[in-house]
Amino acid sequence: MNHPMDHSRLTSRLQAPPITDASAVVWALVAIAVPTAIRESLTDVVVGCEFTPFLPFVLLAAILLPWAYACGIALLSPAISGALVLSGREQTTSLDCFLTATALFLASSAAIIGAVVFIRRLFAASHLRGLDESSGGVVFSLDKQEVWAHWYGSGPPVHLGSQDRVERMMEDFLAQVEVGKRLNRKKD
Repeated sequence: MNHPMDHSRLTSRLQAPPITDASAVVWALVAIAVPTAIRESLTDVVVGCEFTPFLPFVLLAAILLPWAYACGIALLSPAISGALVLSGREQTTSLDCFLTATALFLASSAAIIGAVVFIRRLFAASHLRGLDESSGGVVFSLDKQEVWAHWYGSGPPVHLGSQDRVERMMEDFLAQVEVGKRLNRKKD
């Protein structure tokens, strides 16, 4: 049975890349190394300078990583592959062929990354509609010691954190409000 909060997790993953911390660098390196190894293993089979093994990894990077990482992967892939291809191991590869293939690969990568970013922003914008406070208020809920907030007339609940952490944050917020009120009274 699907839990009601699973929808919220899916929604947040669709609105932003799920891998944004330091592990994104590791994933980016893998997204360059694996297709490079695949391409190198096909050196005797593939004639020319195709970048086909790199395209699925550009797509995965665009979905899983921030767009700047995906762009970096798209730019580094032909540079690394080009260094290997043009190193003399493939005598049939010409510079013209390599430059043409690189231009096509970069254009394809830009289209892939642009499409993912566009879809992600479109999805996020569609979930931002209805965030008008006048239509209602915020509803807080507790599920398995985790606090969620839901706005009337908007998308799915948003995960705020553990009950202990949210309680501390709310207490701090209320204390700040009281300090602000006292300071405003003193000015009057």
